[in-house]
Amino acid sequence: MGNHNSFNLNHKDQLHSARINSLNKDPTLGMLPMEKLGKLLIQKSLEEDSINGIGCGVFKMYADGKEEIDQDQFRDLLIAVYKLAMDHYPEGPQSCRYIFKTVQSVVDSAFHKKLTLKVGYLTNWILQHCPRLIVLLHRYIVHILSTGYRSVIEKCPYSKPNENEPNDLELTTPVLEQENLFKTEKNPLLPLSQVWILSTTLPALYTQPILHSKPTPNCFNTQNFLSKFLDFSCPSHWTLLYNSNQHGIGSNRFLHHVLSYRGPTLTFLRGDEGVLFCMGGTSEWRESHQYWGGDDTIILQLLPTYKVINRGPKSMYLNTSIRGYPKGIRAGNDPRKPSIEVDDSFQHVTHCGIPYKLESVEVWGCGSPKNREVQLDIKNWQIKEAEKTRKLKMTSKEWLDHPDRYLLELAGRQTYSTS
Repeated sequence: MGNHNSFNLNHKDQLHSARINSLNKDPTLGMLPMEKLGKLLIQKSLEEDSINGIGCGVFKMYADGKEEIDQDQFRDLLIAVYKLAMDHYPEGPQSCRYIFKTVQSVVDSAFHKKLTLKVGYLTNWILQHCPRLIVLLHRYIVHILSTGYRSVIEKCPYSKPNENEPNDLELTTPVLEQENLFKTEKNPLLPLSQVWILSTTLPALYTQPILHSKPTPNCFNTQNFLSKFLDFSCPSHWTLLYNSNQHGIGSNRFLHHVLSYRGPTLTFLRGDEGVLFCMGGTSEWRESHQYWGGDDTIILQLLPTYKVINRGPKSMYLNTSIRGYPKGIRAGNDPRKPSIEVDDSFQHVTHCGIPYKLESVEVWGCGSPKNREVQLDIKNWQIKEAEKTRKLKMTSKEWLDHPDRYLLELAGRQTYSTS
């Protein structure tokens, strides 16, 4: 009996030694289980969801393998993805005290006061309202699996290390650029947790991912296989264009700070009763009697429930001066029944026929730094032109008929003229 056990131990040691020797001769053998795992997941997705790739349906760990999922399990999934994004935030690990409020708005919107949902129904809801939610978790899993074999890749005699390849996981949560970093408001209109959940919903136009590397054609198959799923990108920077709490609320202030920014923008409207809406415009704001906007135009509600209201072209409207047409801001696919309305006085925001008092407005630019530079150049040019007009010399005859003279006389100030 003892001899039999000793034989088994020696046999295992021999197999282990043989495997180490084979890895030293050919380091890529350790990558073979990765290819097998990928093929199994692709095959399962093809059988269950008819998807030629790895679909969301193969990952049911948060549903304990069951066909139904409850609110707590979905909340755990959201918290896990949020923590993953914040741990790999470009400016270092972050936290947000509004995360539970943000997560609850997503859970309430998905479950509609129900305790449990079918996994298939929740998957369809995620694909409609948060299509990039599972992508973040999927990237992290692939990242962990791939970097676990980095030492093997480095030992490969015919693979050269890529100096441009990122060492850490990079996600697409945008970075907020503010004018004054030392001044923080008690209740920020755009908390970081809402930036994160928006990054799972917004089209790539607003997050502008920048690819760092592409699959190498002359490298072994495993590296190319993983590179197709990694798709690492650098997060964009959102620039604050208009904040009604700082710049004042009103159509004139809105136009002054927003016009001439020739890039995509996100406009946030906060009303009373805790409602918060977001309008994503694909191009610069402009006044018109017609609706405008590209295919990536999107309208969302963030609070008290999180959902996509509308998508599609020609969904934005702005008019403050054209007579005979509705005044204010409108958004929606149906011009006769817009989803979002803001009156020209910026006093109320209306959704589904329900008016809310407009408390604050913020506009963030999602374009490149060059878009912001062009806008500032245009504003500086306008200021210089206004200064030139102000310094124009007038003759005595022109001053006698100038409206400023009458205003001064009405104020009780004596005016003089030289003949």
